[in-house]
Amino acid sequence: MIRLLILTHKGVYLDKEVERFTVPSTLGPLEISGGYTPIIAGLVPAGVLKVTMGKPKYYAIFNGTLQVEHDRAFILADGIEDGYEIDMARALASRDRAYDRIQKKDKDIDMKRARASLARAMARINVKDLDEGRAVRY
Repeated sequence: MIRLLILTHKGVYLDKEVERFTVPSTLGPLEISGGYTPIIAGLVPAGVLKVTMGKPKYYAIFNGTLQVEHDRAFILADGIEDGYEIDMARALASRDRAYDRIQKKDKDIDMKRARASLARAMARINVKDLDEGRAVRY
């Protein structure tokens, strides 16, 4: 068991004992459980956080930092969304808009922002699919 504390700019999002969790870090996916080697790592701009306490629970998580100490872990994230709360139609529409902007290759389009929007939309879609027992759409 490991105590997981997730903070956003809105305050404490999650604070509980979990069996393990898998976080999308800049070092690659890290599966963390009690007794893990202390580490500090950045999170990818948009990815899937899997928290296991019996049944797995999935979250879309955006940017941030992970710090692990022997029996506890802290995630400071720019944003996090529970899979059950994600509106799939809205996420699909966001994905399509971002994809269209990228495909146009218009010089007036901020490509970095369009790619970030696409990554966030895909994280939401994948989390929703995982929560509903479907395969992810990468």
